[in-house]
Amino acid sequence: MHDIQLFGVLEVRTRGIRLSGEDFGGARPRHLLALLALRGEWSLVELADTLGVSPTTLTDDLGILRDRLEPGVGHRESVITSHRGRVGLARDRVHVDTATFDQLVALAAERPPARAARPLAAAAFLASRPLLEDEDAPWAAEARAEYRTKLIMAGEPQPIG
Repeated sequence: MHDIQLFGVLEVRTRGIRLSGEDFGGARPRHLLALLALRGEWSLVELADTLGVSPTTLTDDLGILRDRLEPGVGHRESVITSHRGRVGLARDRVHVDTATFDQLVALAAERPPARAARPLAAAAFLASRPLLEDEDAPWAAEARAEYRTKLIMAGEPQPIG
C-alpha cells in the first residue's frame, strides 16, 4: 500500500520507506504524482498539457516515477497504471489523504449537526497544513484553493497558509 500525503509537503510512505522532495526523481515526476493522486486518471495529452511538457517527456517522467516508487517492479505490476493513452494510480494500492478528507466531509454532510462534529474535526485535522504547501505551480494553487473552500464550506476554520 502506498500512503500518499498531499496536505503539507507531498510524501509517500510504503513498506517502511518514506519518499519526499527529490526522492521522486525531480519536480516533474513529483508534480505528476501529485496530479494523479489529486485527480485520478488522466489522458497522457491532458497531463502533458497541464505540466507543460511533451507527451514523450511525460512518458519518460512516468518511468522515473515508477522506478522511484517501486524499484525493480515491472511496468505491468506498477502502482502507476496506463491503458489506451490514459494513466492513473491503482486505487486498490494507494491511500490518499485528500480522499479521506473528502469522505469525512461527505459523512458529516449526511449527519445531523450534533453528530457531524467528529468527522469534521477529523477532516480539519487532516487539512491542518495547506495542500501541497511547497508547490507553486498554478494547478497546485487551484487545488489548494479548492480544498480551502471545502474546509470552509464544511464549517471548520481554515488553516493559515
